[in-house]
Amino acid sequence: MMIMLDVYLTDVQEKVQFKDYPGEHPVKFILSFKKIFPSIMELLLPVLPEDENLEEMTWESTSKDFEIFKRLLSGWGIIELRLQAISQYKDKAFADQMVKKAQAKRKEFKKQQKLLSTVELDYLFMHEIHGLIDAELVDLGEKFYLPVLRDLWKNDVSTSVLNAKFK
Repeated sequence: MMIMLDVYLTDVQEKVQFKDYPGEHPVKFILSFKKIFPSIMELLLPVLPEDENLEEMTWESTSKDFEIFKRLLSGWGIIELRLQAISQYKDKAFADQMVKKAQAKRKEFKKQQKLLSTVELDYLFMHEIHGLIDAELVDLGEKFYLPVLRDLWKNDVSTSVLNAKFK
């Protein structure tokens, strides 16, 4: 049985069902996913039913925020695939270290660029991971992914965030 993520889009007053996520329980998935991308809790707001049954949990979002959530989800899927390739090419510890470096860079951006939103910081985290992976895979003749990432996010983040270049 597939459990769906029920999301009420407040701006268009429409309920949508989202099933394109890994895992069996939506609440557990969201709680795990917010560890990767903290902005998830801003993009999808939990709505607990009156009987407080987590099986019946629904979520609220706007159309734009829901699209960003889906882009983060698919973006993480691409990162996982690329990290698997790095694990094969080098090893899992090396791939894990890349994620830790990107997380540290995200924290650095958060300290230095105090006006950045959580979504922008999550984008910068992805940008950093792809940059690190690109640098490793270029030796194998793999194409850079950063131009694709920038194209996907160009309408949602500023140019300075898009390119991770700040004055």
